[in-house]
Amino acid sequence: MTRQNIQKDRKRSKRHWQAHISAQKKSGLSRAAYCKEHNLSYYAATYWNRKLSLPEQEQTNLVPVRFSSNIEINPAQTARSGLKVILPNKIAIEVGDDFSPAALTKLLTALERN
Repeated sequence: MTRQNIQKDRKRSKRHWQAHISAQKKSGLSRAAYCKEHNLSYYAATYWNRKLSLPEQEQTNLVPVRFSSNIEINPAQTARSGLKVILPNKIAIEVGDDFSPAALTKLLTALERN
């Protein structure tokens, strides 16, 4: 299946569930009763209700990451760091095996705001 077909299927699925969630709310039926009446998965309806009610910025979006074929690896640097991310503006983030999740969260939050 091509990427374009996958995106079309996702949009179709999103529209399908938007219509059902809207209809369920207008019907006055509980989600369980509506799903039973329309032969829908209660768990799928709950998932989509939650997903579609999130503000747009809170929804997860995947971003493709491209790697260049001329990556240079410095053994001394890889030994001290489990992960290194270099952003286009030459900012480098290194995360070692003993990193602090709280510190990393604060750093990423600060970077997102800029």
